[in-house]
Amino acid sequence: MRLQVNLVAVSNPTFIDFNHSYHLASMIYRTIERVDPELSLELHTPSTFKFFTFSRLMVEGRKFRIENGKMRLLNPNVHFFFSTLRNYIGATLVEGLLEKPEVKIGDAKFVVSGIRVLKEKEIGRKERFITLSPINVTTVSDNGRRRIVDLYPDNTKFYENLKKNLVKKYVTYYGKGPKDDDFRLKVISTKPVRVQLKNTFHRASLMVFEAEGSRELLEMGYKAGFGERNSMGFGMVKVVTNGK
Repeated sequence: MRLQVNLVAVSNPTFIDFNHSYHLASMIYRTIERVDPELSLELHTPSTFKFFTFSRLMVEGRKFRIENGKMRLLNPNVHFFFSTLRNYIGATLVEGLLEKPEVKIGDAKFVVSGIRVLKEKEIGRKERFITLSPINVTTVSDNGRRRIVDLYPDNTKFYENLKKNLVKKYVTYYGKGPKDDDFRLKVISTKPVRVQLKNTFHRASLMVFEAEGSRELLEMGYKAGFGERNSMGFGMVKVVTNGK
């Protein structure tokens, strides 16, 4: 299921943190919890795949200006995209937003003005994607002190671990491996970003890329997110068609 959630700011002026992924994730989790506490508890289980992802907040017409390190909205209309492999999660989110359309993202107050269920693209063996939220891929460094290290596309481990993550998601969801695990990724353009979640910064990449190989793995990335930390707003993509 793929959704577009439209919001209208009711606070004036309205400021949004650049690093608003955590605040947006908190709103999504609160909304789901209100409708289905058991599902919310399941989604809060650590170190498990949630099989959903979402985009950054997008301001209509990109009308905002920077004040004190935050985005001040010059247009009250914003939206975000949400994608899940588990339709029930999307349906629960929609029910919660319709039941209580007044939401808070950080300190900013919004009202839900509309929700669209979007048609999902039928994924083939080769697709060009653009990120709607940055892709995060990690590895474990053991140079005398074990720690998690964020990777960029200039590291070959980025591609290896991205594929491993997709295969692991597939096996977890379907209970078996994909018939075809071929996967290749070619970066067209990339921009490094740092995203703050609570008190921790994570390095990630906004990208345009071509993915080729297993239709099963490409579809997993398209619906549930590429890379890690998808349920915190990383790794959502859309298909680029006709150069757009």
